[in-house]
Amino acid sequence: MNYTYIKFESQTYGEKAVKLLLKHNIKSQLRRNPNPNHRQGCNFALFTRDNIWNAYDIIRDNHIPNLGVESYRERL
Repeated sequence: MNYTYIKFESQTYGEKAVKLLLKHNIKSQLRRNPNPNHRQGCNFALFTRDNIWNAYDIIRDNHIPNLGVESYRERL
């Protein structure tokens, strides 16, 4: 399965993003990054079933620090 998500260096920024998206009627959830880069900190990932790029634009426009969008393919 292929996952696309928005990365955050801290849980706090990720939680702020989840709350912001909910105000825009976008449901999302924050989890540990399934493919972490340990040089970038704790690494949390925001997942949504809605358009990830729309969610990213909202987060960026509201100046919530993030590490960008990334895709990860689960190995069988």
